[in-house]
Amino acid sequence: MSDPAINIKELTEIMDDDRELIHDCFSDFIDQWPQIYDEIKQAALAQNAQILDDSAHKLKGILKYLAAQSAADAAFVLESAGKGNDLENIDHKLETLEKECQKVTEYIKAFE
Repeated sequence: MSDPAINIKELTEIMDDDRELIHDCFSDFIDQWPQIYDEIKQAALAQNAQILDDSAHKLKGILKYLAAQSAADAAFVLESAGKGNDLENIDHKLETLEKECQKVTEYIKAFE
């Protein structure tokens, strides 16, 4: 079985066991990630490395705060691509990030 999209033990520590804060952050992620992902995708398509770097960095920070390591790693790959102006295989990198963010979304929706 694969690791969960969110490390709930780590998240609980980050949020000092504040369930309301966890739910608020989950809600914010659900609302915000599609727009940030779209910024990342549009930057990649336009071959704008700076915006790719900035947007992927922003999403990575949110994901790390949510203890969503696999998704944060996928965002980091795109952030690094932007930093290095390396836009090869960008479609695969975008697809990986989208899949990982979907897993986080599914985890959040199943969370009690």
